[in-house]
Amino acid sequence: MNRTEISNEPEIDLLDLINKIWKKKYFILSTTIIFALFSLVYSLSLTNVYTSSALLGSKDKSESLTNKMLNYSSFASVAGINLPSSNNDQKKEAIARIKSYDFFIEQFIPNIKFENLVAVKSWDRTSNKIFYDKKLYDEVTDKLISQNRPSHQEAYRVYRESLVITEDKLGLFTSIKIDHISPIIAKKWVELIVEKINHSMRMNDKNLSLKSVDFLSTQLSKTSISEIKLVINNLMEEEMQKLMLIEATDDYVFSFIESPIAPEKKSKPSRMLICILGTFLGFLIAVIIALLSKKNLKE
Repeated sequence: MNRTEISNEPEIDLLDLINKIWKKKYFILSTTIIFALFSLVYSLSLTNVYTSSALLGSKDKSESLTNKMLNYSSFASVAGINLPSSNNDQKKEAIARIKSYDFFIEQFIPNIKFENLVAVKSWDRTSNKIFYDKKLYDEVTDKLISQNRPSHQEAYRVYRESLVITEDKLGLFTSIKIDHISPIIAKKWVELIVEKINHSMRMNDKNLSLKSVDFLSTQLSKTSISEIKLVINNLMEEEMQKLMLIEATDDYVFSFIESPIAPEKKSKPSRMLICILGTFLGFLIAVIIALLSKKNLKE
């Protein structure tokens, strides 16, 4: 490419660009104001959402029990016995269960008012009263309208959108958050989730241990080899210790480090941010339209 070709390339004249924008200043100003007003009205129409959160620690179980039972892992695996998993594995399983559809159907839905999940429209702070969508909820009968009632799968999508679970970088602590129009309900649901996941996993491990004890008892009666009897007796002893630990606490997986509260301040929407972005978008669109107008193109 030579100098002649370079000199023939079009250049952007900044002053000319500013001049074209200035000629359309009233159009740009009016368009920007319209977008700003629309953003303001839209932001005011949005319902406040509150976030309640809890900081959880993994319940510390006896590591010695796990280490002891690992000594018999070969025999236990052949026998089909479930050995206790590490706290970290159990915590990850608990998080996966909380997010699952099964947990939602079996543990969450039976313990809440279904309309508070799928039909809430607004909440009055003064009276602590919840107002529902009239298309979905009949205030006279105090029930959801059957023909408009959302399915459990639709409700599950709402549940997953309102639920946020995070872990710190070291994986030591877990945070569970729930978004809801009512801060009081958000708090109750966080407490409910922690309570139910602790209970369900405790009962699962209890049932597995009971089955293991029954299996070991059966095997003990079938063998006459002293070495195998010794191993079975030791395994039964460890399973009984495990059952004792299971029965000893309700906070089986998670314990509260910071309990959830009913927040006084909303978490979203950010009305100021919506107004700023809406105003800027209006200004940007107005400038582009002004520059692409036929009059400016001819010039």
